Amino acid sequence: FNCLPSGLYRHRVPSTGVCLVVTVDSLAEGYSPRQIASAKNARKAMSMMGSPSAATFKLMVRDSLINNCPVTLDAIRVANNIFGPDAASLQGKMARRPPEHVDSELVDTRNLDVIVIADLMFVNGLSFFVSISRNITLITVTYMPSRTTADLKKGMTQIVLVYRRRGLTVTTAMVDNQFNPLRGLVGDVDLNVTAAAEHAPEVERCIRMIKERVQAQKCHMPLLGFPHGWLLG
Repeated sequence: FNCLPSGLYRHRVPSTGVCLVVTVDSLAEGYSPRQIASAKNARKAMSMMGSPSAATFKLMVRDSLINNCPVTLDAIRVANNIFGPDAASLQGKMARRPPEHVDSELVDTRNLDVIVIADLMFVNGLSFFVSISRNITLITVTYMPSRTTADLKKGMTQIVLVYRRRGLTVTTAMVDNQFNPLRGLVGDVDLNVTAAAEHAPEVERCIRMIKERVQAQKCHMPLLGFPHGWLLG
């Protein structure tokens, strides 16, 4: 670095062949060894919780939602300053353009009526039946051996029974074209099938959230992929 007449120091960087990188060691300067150790423990606890967002993790620590958690809000702040955003969250969570909202043609007249949005999720070649209820926001995930009409009917019937055991009635199921063969096969449930190449945004966001958490956990494991037995367990 060369000192300028104004007192500032300057270093002329070549236009090619040079990459300036901010290292963790340089960001850790000014913090005590205890603070650095607490920051590492905070990141370790964050990965054990499924790599939630920094704001969610702060909320969990602040409201004491984790029993016997030694992590403090100051440790989370120091970890964010030293390590930056969680690498597993950056690798496992990808944003996408949300599809258009699909409105139901039916109007709920009772609080016991439930609208369910369902779709299939694929992980490592395995298919899972994912559903989420509007307003209640109950998420269910069921493994599907195949995508035949019989298995789709079985998966949808199981979801209806889950709500029926709690005194709730599923009146509408918002699905895409692959569920069209189920019309008239699932009791009094009205199937609201979306148009071609369209999906219900609620279940799409739910599937994205599930995949983000799974991908974030994968980044912490010394495996290139998840064994099928682990996914089904």
